[in-house]
Amino acid sequence: MEIYPVDTLSEREFGVNFINALAQYWRTTRSFQCIGLPKKQHLLLYLDGCSISYTDKSGRRISAGSGDVVYTPVGSEYRAVLSDFRDNCSHTVGINFSLYGDAGEEIALSDKILVFRQAEVPSAPILFRRALSVSERSPLERRILMLEILNSLCSHPRASVPSVIQPALRRLSEATGAIPTVASLAYECHISEVYFRRIFKESMGEAPAVYCKRLRLERARDYLTYGDISVGEISELLGYASVSHFIKEFGLAYGASPLRYRKMTSEQ
Repeated sequence: MEIYPVDTLSEREFGVNFINALAQYWRTTRSFQCIGLPKKQHLLLYLDGCSISYTDKSGRRISAGSGDVVYTPVGSEYRAVLSDFRDNCSHTVGINFSLYGDAGEEIALSDKILVFRQAEVPSAPILFRRALSVSERSPLERRILMLEILNSLCSHPRASVPSVIQPALRRLSEATGAIPTVASLAYECHISEVYFRRIFKESMGEAPAVYCKRLRLERARDYLTYGDISVGEISELLGYASVSHFIKEFGLAYGASPLRYRKMTSEQ
């Protein structure tokens, strides 16, 4: 199998197939292994509120934490143990996919497990959550999302995302309750709010307020889908001014009230 290192993807011709995406909450077991059963597909795993430690068949150990993305290639064999769960909504999102060169040959990003740190893939929370619903869309839409994800990995944010806003991105990924205000994020980065807004939008492609709103609504969706707390408790936990404000914003984003959305996901 030919290797296309991640940092060369933007200069190469290749094809990609999105196969499936799955959120796992690891409530009955917190380990898995495929030693003796080599992986048949490439996997990207996003960690939301937990950590993971791998030991491959050669004994090499690799660890990743919340906000990181792990790549395991076709043919890899390993044992993995999850730990440091933040709360009951902590989970992983795994995307299985295939890569092929312009002649149709199978390719890989590496022959070893790779870890992309949180600061390197600040758009991961949004992209991986989108992956959970994109399987219902057309093959073209699935491929486009997969290319977006690969592009986020090969962009190497040390060049594309200034270090000055990385404390804000780290705080956003670790926040369990109300999403911090833009002013508090700028303060954390030791820069003015005006400068923070400009740098953030240039780096992330959207204004910080828009990014924060999207993140808060996606966390509300997670609580409704996998948690058992009430709509009022979710509203308070995520810092909405009122339950009615939360219901209105959620309905505009997802086309259903929070209670209706919870009912639909439980039926599925």
